[in-house]
Amino acid sequence: MTTNISYSYYNPVETIFGVHAFKKILPTIQKYVQNNHILIVSDENLLNILGIHENLHTLLKANGYTADFFEKPGKYSSISIIDRGAERVRKHQYGLIIGIGGGSAMDTAKCMAILGRNNGSINDYLKEGKSLEKTGVPLILVPTTAGTGSEVTRWATVWDLGDFFKKFSLSDPKMFAKASIIDPTLLLKLPPKMSAMTGLDALSQAIEAYWSKNHNPVSDEFALKSIEIILENITKMFHNPSDLSYRTQMALGSMFSGLAFSNTKTTAVHSVSYPMTLHFNIPHGLACALTLGEFIKFNALETPNNTLEAPQRLQTIINLFKTKTAKEAALKLTTMMKEMALETKLSQFNIDENGIEKIIAEGFTPDRVKHNPRLVTEEALREILHNIK
Repeated sequence: MTTNISYSYYNPVETIFGVHAFKKILPTIQKYVQNNHILIVSDENLLNILGIHENLHTLLKANGYTADFFEKPGKYSSISIIDRGAERVRKHQYGLIIGIGGGSAMDTAKCMAILGRNNGSINDYLKEGKSLEKTGVPLILVPTTAGTGSEVTRWATVWDLGDFFKKFSLSDPKMFAKASIIDPTLLLKLPPKMSAMTGLDALSQAIEAYWSKNHNPVSDEFALKSIEIILENITKMFHNPSDLSYRTQMALGSMFSGLAFSNTKTTAVHSVSYPMTLHFNIPHGLACALTLGEFIKFNALETPNNTLEAPQRLQTIINLFKTKTAKEAALKLTTMMKEMALETKLSQFNIDENGIEKIIAEGFTPDRVKHNPRLVTEEALREILHNIK
């Protein structure tokens, strides 16, 4: 038995999980708020769709708080939106920020919270190397999708939709939320197809956390449990979207996924997904799922440019798919995607040879692809993309 194991695991987010957990929002606010002025960041019109806008406003007012609302337009946590939001936070000196929504809303809230007490544009930190010196405004995150895990990570995805037209990440230990409230009832109005895509994002995150070079025994436990739960429940949830038991399991699987990759980061699958989303409008979770099966096959091979442990770890993943080989696991994933009415080929998004080359040119995000257990070359990625053409 190996005795020289050394690792670290860190996650400071208080996590409140369960059906109707959102009812605990007031005592959570009271625990972390620094003054009575609160900002709620959400996806546009989401709080009305969920039916909680007025109730939340009334609850806060009745307990002596003033509430402002910042509704993020569109589907991206973009630089322009974040800079605008950060200026608002600086101006009003909020004592707490609550981010409610999908990954982009929570990422926007994270950036607004940290920049609210650090000067300058987010560009200064993304592209100029400026350090985040001050702790941000206290932050509570409430996910309304079961997929991104953003509520328990320190990273925020930021999209430059201007000159660079590129995906960036802002990361700092000071960006962890104080608390996350995960309530499966908030997922019930999420359409089945979108639920499937966000669930596949969580599945990809968990699988990548398990095979990542950065994995450790704690992240492994969260990753394996996440994979098991999601594979068991995702298609059932798709066919029974109003069944709270499946929604609860998917929320749990997503949370475990976030707790896993919060310490490992994602790998090549996510790296390749970014240009697919940015240039071809493929939703993030689906963009990950498109290559996930191919990377399972790729990382399962014993080759000189793969880590010694990767094939064995991939076999563990293959077993969780209840298959015997990597090829069978990849096929099962494709079958699941088709069952949930999702695309499985690049051609379904009109991605031709030029599109494949664009993905290859921009798909090597260093801070992601370097964590893949097997070396990914341009030639290897080209073959992977042609396999799903």
